[in-house]
This record gives sequence, structure tokens and C-alpha cells, in this order.
Amino acid sequence: MMRRPGTLDRMRNFLSEEYGRTFRHDHWNVGIAEVPIQAFLEPDLAPAVHWLPPPPPGKFHADPFGLTTGDSTTILFEEYDFRTDRGVISWVRETSEGGFSRPRVAIELPVHAAYPFLIESAGSVYCIPDAARSREVSAWRALEFPRRWTKAATLLPDVAGLDSTVVEHDGMLWLFCTDLEDGGFSKLRLWYSRSLLGPWRAHPANPVKTDPRSARPAGTPFRWKGELYRPAQDCSWTYGGSVTINRVVRLTTTEFREEPAATVGPFGDGPYAHGVHTLSAIGDRTLVDGKRLAFNRSEMARHLRESVGDRWPRILARP
Repeated sequence: MMRRPGTLDRMRNFLSEEYGRTFRHDHWNVGIAEVPIQAFLEPDLAPAVHWLPPPPPGKFHADPFGLTTGDSTTILFEEYDFRTDRGVISWVRETSEGGFSRPRVAIELPVHAAYPFLIESAGSVYCIPDAARSREVSAWRALEFPRRWTKAATLLPDVAGLDSTVVEHDGMLWLFCTDLEDGGFSKLRLWYSRSLLGPWRAHPANPVKTDPRSARPAGTPFRWKGELYRPAQDCSWTYGGSVTINRVVRLTTTEFREEPAATVGPFGDGPYAHGVHTLSAIGDRTLVDGKRLAFNRSEMARHLRESVGDRWPRILARP
């Protein structure tokens, strides 16, 4: 008979977990891989990645999406501040010499904002940022890309959508996301519409997929050799551990099925070798992000407040 863990065991496990949360924190940065996104279907691909300058202390950059107009490439991304536990949508522009302008804020919301998915529709550029804590999925239209934006429509009210991603397929628009309040890493949900600004209808099979290895969106879907592919996060062993590229087998208003086609691991030969969770097509190149684990004082303080004030008493109170 297995022995139930006692107070000493729970304390030991708790302290081991808290050591990692206190002293090893995720630090992300954005890079450009010099290959098109379909190249990641090739096994053992090791592309060269041109990383943006490191974020300043206390911040990280992740979730890149971009547009190229003429000779100018603009990248939008999450700029997260450890001190406030909030992100804003910022942008940089690639220079002709291969450098980057300094980050500037594009969209700042009353809640944490991330994953600035970009889509062009009816001659306008739209951004669908992850603002799950607002419990809605909204589209923002560029008045002056990338500096000025206005809220164009609420696409999904009362949905705490994470990493909302839209793709056109068979004359219909499809919106994929997970839900912060119900399986943020594992339950894929789907909506469809004739127009970006709606109305959107929920797929009758929602959640259309439950799998922490390949559900939560991880960048731009793409077509290759007549097939539709969808990048998804593999969060089965750690957040942002790797990306699974799924081949969409069936996508209709009543059915959905996909299967894994490739796995994209961290870029182990560079400074961000501990994770990846975005692949975003931009012409014949691909925007990516990478994670390194390092100490952050603000994040340590936040974890200690949460642990001492909440988790520690509950651990000790269990029978």
C-alpha cells in the first residue's frame, strides 16, 4: 500500500518547487530566423537566428508578429514588465543595416496584453492582442501603423481567449484560441465567421481538441504543398518548452481534426536555449522567440508574496 504523503513530504516538495519559482525565471527575447516558416517542417532544422537587442533589466520580449511594407519590416510583440506583472504591445522597425529601432508602445490596455496577432482585411491592418484578463477577444484597427490604433470590434465577448489566431480556409475565417478560465494550455476552441469583425459562431465540437502538447496557438498558420498547418505550443513539461506544428486534416463547421507534423525545439546554440513558443511568418523569414532561465529580483519578490501569503498556509493545512 502506498503511503500518503505527510506534512514533512509536502513541505519538502513545496520548498523544491518554490526554489525553482524563486530563483529561475523565464526571460524571453524575439529573433528572426533566416528561413521561411515551412522550413520548420524539416527534421533537425537548425536555422540562424538574428536576435533583437536584449530587453532592459526587469523586462522580456515575446510573441512576435510582423509586416513588411516595401523595404520596411515592423515587428509587434509583447513587452512584459516583471515589476507590474503586465505586458503591453510594443513595436520595433528593422533598419536597412539589419539593426532595430528602440521599442515603442503600440497598444496599452488596462489589463495584461500579449500575442499581437496581425491580420490584413479590407485594406486595413488589424491586431488581435491576447487580453484574456478582460474576458473578451477584440480586434484593433491601425489608424497609423504601427503607432496609432482604435478598437474596431469585440469578436468574442465573455471569452478569456489566450493567443487568438485567425486563418482563412475554404472561404471562411476561423479563430483558434484557448481559454484562461478553462484549460489555458490544453483545450483548443474554435469559432468561424464570414467577416473578421463578425459575427462569430462557436464550433459545436468545442473544445475541438484537448492536448497540452499541441493545443494552444503558437503563431501564424500557413499553407505548404496544398496542406494547412497550425503551430501550437507544447506545454506538457514546461511553459513554452517547444512548438508542435500540426497538419490540419479536417476543418468544417461541424468537424475538426489535426495531427502533429513536426516539432520545433529551442534554439540550443544561442543565448535563448531553454524554450520557444512562437513561429510567425514574415515573407521568406520567420519571427521566433526564445527563452533563457535566469534570476529576476522582481519576480522573486512576487513569488515569495504569493507563496507565503497563500500557498504555504494551504500546504500546511492539508490533512
